[in-house]
Amino acid sequence: MITVKYVTEKKQFKSITVTGHALSNVKGKDLVCAAVSAVTIGCINALKNPQDFHIIVAEGHVDVQALRNILDHDQIVLETMLISLKSIEESYANYIKIIS
Repeated sequence: MITVKYVTEKKQFKSITVTGHALSNVKGKDLVCAAVSAVTIGCINALKNPQDFHIIVAEGHVDVQALRNILDHDQIVLETMLISLKSIEESYANYIKIIS
C-alpha cells in the first residue's frame, strides 16, 4: 500500500511524504503506482523554489520538507498534489491511504 503523510501548520505545508508500493498489479503494469508517481514527481518538478525544501526521491519513497516559509506558488503546487492524490485514493482506497 502507498501511504501519504502530510503536515500543515496554519494552512501552510511543512512536509509531505509518499512511501510504499500500491501492488495493484505486477511491477511495470501497476497503474496506481504509475499515477501516484506521475503526480508526485510532476509536482516536485513544478516547484518554483526547490531550494526552499529538502527533497528526497528514492525507490518507493519521496519526502518533501519545507525548510522555511514557502512561496504561494509552491503552496498551490503542493495543495494540487494532495488533491490529485486524494482523487486517486477515492478510486483506489485499497492501494493508497492519505494521513494528516
